[in-house]
Amino acid sequence: PEDAQWEDVEDEPRSAEELVDALSRTWAMVDDCLRRWTADDLAGSVVRSGRTHHRGWVVWHVMEHDIHHGGEMSQILGSNGLSGLDL
Repeated sequence: PEDAQWEDVEDEPRSAEELVDALSRTWAMVDDCLRRWTADDLAGSVVRSGRTHHRGWVVWHVMEHDIHHGGEMSQILGSNGLSGLDL
């Protein structure tokens, strides 16, 4: 797709370092927002691609996404005899 990001290019798998860097940057942004925003700010809306979302929903969606994939990574690690993630 024309709006594809680096994670969407299947024939270019990302290294562990790139994934850690991406997650670190994502969570730094979430942390920054949560330190600055009030409850009223979280109720505010943002528009992306013509769709309106509350900021609180966006924060939860990022958390939900990473929790889901963290579980997948833990399962893969465990299937290979390694310790899972400490979530």
